[in-house]
Amino acid sequence: MKANHRLLCFILLLGLLITGCSANTSIEPEVVLADTEVENATGNKVSEESALEEETDSEVLTQSELVEASTEFPVLSGDYFDQTPPGDIAEIFAPGIISRTDRLENQIAFSPDGNSVYFQMYTPDYVSTVFYTERLDGVWTEPVEASFAINKNIQLSSISADGNRLYLSTNDRNNSELFKIELTSEGWGELELLPNPINSDASEGSYQEMEDGTAYLSSSRAGSAGKDLWRIISLTDGTMKAENLGQVVNSDSWEFSPCIAPDGSYLIFGSDRNGRKGLAHLYISFDDGNGGWTEPVNLNSSGAQVNDDFANQSCAALSPDGAYLFFMRHYDMATMDVYWISTSFIDDIKETVFNADTAK
Repeated sequence: MKANHRLLCFILLLGLLITGCSANTSIEPEVVLADTEVENATGNKVSEESALEEETDSEVLTQSELVEASTEFPVLSGDYFDQTPPGDIAEIFAPGIISRTDRLENQIAFSPDGNSVYFQMYTPDYVSTVFYTERLDGVWTEPVEASFAINKNIQLSSISADGNRLYLSTNDRNNSELFKIELTSEGWGELELLPNPINSDASEGSYQEMEDGTAYLSSSRAGSAGKDLWRIISLTDGTMKAENLGQVVNSDSWEFSPCIAPDGSYLIFGSDRNGRKGLAHLYISFDDGNGGWTEPVNLNSSGAQVNDDFANQSCAALSPDGAYLFFMRHYDMATMDVYWISTSFIDDIKETVFNADTAK
């Protein structure tokens, strides 16, 4: 019965992840052994080294667990919480600080100045909330739950290009709605429902708005094949129009969690196409210069290690300078973290895509 319950929870959580939105760098600490004797579990005197060897691997704390076990939040001042930047292999972001072993982290968003970080997480009963941390006087504060998210069961989508608004959605697989909240010098305002045609009578999520007002989101509204990527554009008469991104980008499977480059040159998104069935990979399409998009390409296609075949990847976000890609990787009902990787591989994919188009 317990195994069946775990499987059901995992399936439900995968559904919630799709609606909204490698290498683990944790290391074991070096142990310096003293030349002493201690009693082992049987009462016999053995060397300390032998006693340690009798302990199970689970008793050796990782770097992440050491940070979590500390009663005080570490003093961190640098960009990205003093983490060593990754290369072309995705790594867990800020283990023990943002990505912890005792919770499930999802979407992350950075303010344009890099001094505020918001991230979504699930509680043990899979209620969604939003935490945030700020760099004040050069030092990062300990992440806390945002007051606007308490008891709301909401998901994080993105932060506006000017840093003055957060976009969020309700954590409801079949009827998720999009909201915004203003950030002011006095704090957060009230949650405001976004208007039609951003919201529809179906389910929406993962809203991201560009500086010119053009926005991207995932939706199951009429005209979608399950869940598709849509674009919201402003018309000359002041109204808005929703456009499906079309069959080049969308497929018969589900597409979700769009992440648009600030200049609109590329779009990264999650999809469970190619028979993945709930275990999504991240893909990229490029602006083709003619108002359309190139055929989506798997982010692993240039040799970078982004997608893991045994996991679900989605909820992509870019660092303020565009140098790093952040995303969620989800292995099972107890393992979900934020990962990051250098975006240098994107130019390699772009070159391959456009060279192939030229050769046709």
